Amino acid sequence: MNRTITNEQTDQLFQFCRDHYVNHYDIQVELVDHLASAIEEQWEQNPDLSFHEGLKNSFKKFGIYGFSKIKVQKEKELRRKYNRLLWHFILEYYRWPKVITTFVCTLGLFLLFQVVDQTIWIVLSYAALVFFGVLGYHFFVFKKFKLKIIPGKTFLLSEQFEKVNSANVIASQLPNISYQAFNMMETKTVDNTWILLALSFFMVALAVLLYGQLFYVPQKIKEHFLEQYAEFAL
Repeated sequence: MNRTITNEQTDQLFQFCRDHYVNHYDIQVELVDHLASAIEEQWEQNPDLSFHEGLKNSFKKFGIYGFSKIKVQKEKELRRKYNRLLWHFILEYYRWPKVITTFVCTLGLFLLFQVVDQTIWIVLSYAALVFFGVLGYHFFVFKKFKLKIIPGKTFLLSEQFEKVNSANVIASQLPNISYQAFNMMETKTVDNTWILLALSFFMVALAVLLYGQLFYVPQKIKEHFLEQYAEFAL
């Protein structure tokens, strides 16, 4: 009968990961599974091999950087995963039937540019709306999405949640960026129809992007966390 990893040895593998500076539980689970499988494979060839010797041999395969490469790789995977989800969400607004809403908003902005003499006031009003909207979100809405985890556990997935929301800091600079852009052009009005149409498209697309970044992606991260680690949520 082949030897298998015991519960006590599994606990030792978790402690081994913590001793090697792997503090995120979701990465620990992945590494413990990998180490346990590697040790059991060695036992198939050499049943008398000690657990600690098998662990030592398995750890050597990770190379000079140890477990750090696994964390970096996992971070990239999570980033790509939620970036794909975000882009899928955005593209939905440029496909039927949601494209109707996007088209109407873009056309409405374009017509507003035709009516108002000074383009800068529409752009600055939009930038201010985004700024106060993001500010209000972080003070009043963000806590509804925030992951509540039992003390003593950290997860890379929860860190990804924080990074998704911290990425919206640029929105707070939008009024200043818009004002500086018009100063560089030394004008307050844009007369070119194609530029106004492109500006309308950009402003609507940015609104969709921010909505996806602030609401859709955090909700997905929270759902995925509860699916995988519900026992660690408060």
